[in-house]
Amino acid sequence: MPINDGLPYRSLKVTDDDIEFLCKDFSKRAKRKITKADLENLHLLAGRSHDKATNALAILLGKHEYTSRIQCARFRGTMRADFLDKKDYNGPLCKQIDDAYKFVLNHLNMAIEINGVVHDEKYELPPKAIRELIINAAIHRNYQMNFSVQVAVYDDRVEISSPGTLYGTQTLEEALSGRSSIRNKTLARTLEKVHVLEGWGSGFQRINTLCREYGVALPEFTEIGDMFRVNFYHHNNDEKVAINLKSGDKTAINPENGDKSGEKVAINAENGDKNGDKKSTKFKKMIVEFLAEHEEARSQEISAYIGLKISRTKIYLADLVEEGKIVSNGANKNRTYSLKK
Repeated sequence: MPINDGLPYRSLKVTDDDIEFLCKDFSKRAKRKITKADLENLHLLAGRSHDKATNALAILLGKHEYTSRIQCARFRGTMRADFLDKKDYNGPLCKQIDDAYKFVLNHLNMAIEINGVVHDEKYELPPKAIRELIINAAIHRNYQMNFSVQVAVYDDRVEISSPGTLYGTQTLEEALSGRSSIRNKTLARTLEKVHVLEGWGSGFQRINTLCREYGVALPEFTEIGDMFRVNFYHHNNDEKVAINLKSGDKTAINPENGDKSGEKVAINAENGDKNGDKKSTKFKKMIVEFLAEHEEARSQEISAYIGLKISRTKIYLADLVEEGKIVSNGANKNRTYSLKK
């Protein structure tokens, strides 16, 4: 059962240094003075004397017993195989968010946008949207799961994975349409009040607006097992020239043409195999990437990850089995797939 972030966290003894640190850090972010009374009003401190830590306070200080760190990596190509850079960020949550955001920007290419005779340099993805996605991952993750938020930068995308699926009975379609169901309410309220989070419960719409203004495809949001993942692809077009960038050919998929099939994937749709071998190779690579992260998986889970119908996915799985890259285990409804050892 997920923790209630507003309940007391008895393993942490709150010190004056802890209070002073948060007040100073929050004051800087909120651009106004934050006092201990504000922390009490935000329900970060519990007990009759307001001297006990809550789960939210422990998470914000980076002192919770569960894994509350953000792991960042830059990979060569489009798969989790060859590390180019890797950083693990621990400690206070807001600092983790800041560092993860800077890591991504450091590994994004700049693009030249040609507007008449004026050439404007800008990142290949909107920085504000990237920061919003990282904040959302940190706020909405399940802190009782012993996993970290992972931020991976590839040649063609930024991928953000967080422990835990959407909270309660909420579906992706509902979340993307603006319905809010927040797991860590005290944490979300606090970061909204100190201006780390711009608006409580409106993150998806704000991200979509930022992408449209920036002229990039909307991110893909998927639930895979007990994990929530965002893939944010960048593209080149005739008006933008990326520097030192080999752009991916991923078809833009967004909530406006989302999959209404009832699966727990709101924005993956069948795009068809229109580019022959090139398209086939791309999806097979995605399958291998998925199985590299999961000991075994059913065809339905793989289908959800790559965004194709189950019939097309099974064709690619059969090809990979024949090529000796993966193996099938079991039969019929109990069949699973894994990487060949």
